[in-house]
Amino acid sequence: MARWNDGSRWNDGTLWTDSSSQPNPKPKKHKTMKRQDYFPLRIGNQIVWLRNAKTKLPLHSTALALVAGEVTAFLLDVDNAIYALDNYRGALETGKDAAYQRIEDALFNDALLPDIVWLGFAPPAGAPTPVAYGALKRIFDYINNTIKKAPGYDTAIGTDLGIEGAVMAAPDPTTAPDFSLRATSGGKLEVLWTKGVFDGVKLEFDVGGGVIKADFDLSPNYTLNWLPAAGLAAVVKVRLIYLYKGNEFGNWSPWQNWTLANA
Repeated sequence: MARWNDGSRWNDGTLWTDSSSQPNPKPKKHKTMKRQDYFPLRIGNQIVWLRNAKTKLPLHSTALALVAGEVTAFLLDVDNAIYALDNYRGALETGKDAAYQRIEDALFNDALLPDIVWLGFAPPAGAPTPVAYGALKRIFDYINNTIKKAPGYDTAIGTDLGIEGAVMAAPDPTTAPDFSLRATSGGKLEVLWTKGVFDGVKLEFDVGGGVIKADFDLSPNYTLNWLPAAGLAAVVKVRLIYLYKGNEFGNWSPWQNWTLANA
């Protein structure tokens, strides 16, 4: 949510961060990993993607002139990633349910005999040969720096491997933002808008007396931090235009009116 002169920057939305809490008061900072546009968002789809890469890469390794040892290492990273997301994660969920049930039994189930036995988590069978930490990062590095740069690489191979990002159709050049207005805390004006494929919006506010205020918002929604002088009311006119690839795009929306009062 943008504010007047807040120094907002473009947010490309490509960072993954580890948000897990750390007991150390000065935890080690983890590097963020750039989001790959070909990698699915949902874990279930990620598992499918990894299995497809495991099956298809050996079929294209000759055409791509890949080094056999590197392919073997890549596939072992894939195996570990699949195990982490599918087997290990699935068993962890089951173990969590059993642990909560054991807590319930320990507190209330006096019919369960003999004494309390606390449950530990046993990793599921079938773990692949372990590799160094960072398997998925290495998978992406190999795809981006080796497979996609191989002389024999083309979009057909990339599509079969699932490593070509989805092509998004360019938006309608005559489009204009659809938005609505509502009151928010302190009697201020909030502008509700939908981002879609766009970077954000530029907003203009006609606050009367020939004064136009302009601002940018990169993430819905926007609060106008302006009110008329105390004891007065003003009719504010609002319009928006989309921002796309760093530039204004499409048409300005029609003006909408809103009355702001400063009691």
